[in-house]
Amino acid sequence: MRLVFLVCALAGLASAEPKVRIFVTESGAMMVSGHSMSFSGPTSSENIEVMKAFQKHCPSVAVTSDREKADYIVRLDREAPSPVTPFVRGNKVAVFNKDADLVFAQSHRTLAPVVKGACAAVMAKR
Repeated sequence: MRLVFLVCALAGLASAEPKVRIFVTESGAMMVSGHSMSFSGPTSSENIEVMKAFQKHCPSVAVTSDREKADYIVRLDREAPSPVTPFVRGNKVAVFNKDADLVFAQSHRTLAPVVKGACAAVMAKR
């Protein structure tokens, strides 16, 4: 019985497709040179929150810190808090493929819907 379970578990691992890799970046100037694109800008705790949101809402992707290994670049800009609604911030997301083509863009007042939308766009292109 244990052997059957082990064989089934190993077969499941062998047939699992590798995860789509995304690189998450923040606001900053986009630079295109040749066939590659890069983003400049600091890494902040907000960027870490976006990465955590992808882990939570999109477990079928892997967040990478190596832009060159990424299948998609995800740029998320978060607006400054409003004095009227200090706990709600605007979130804008753009997803680019390896050819630097925009494949998805969305804005929402909260983070989860833009992460879920970006995830759906990436998985649909798979």
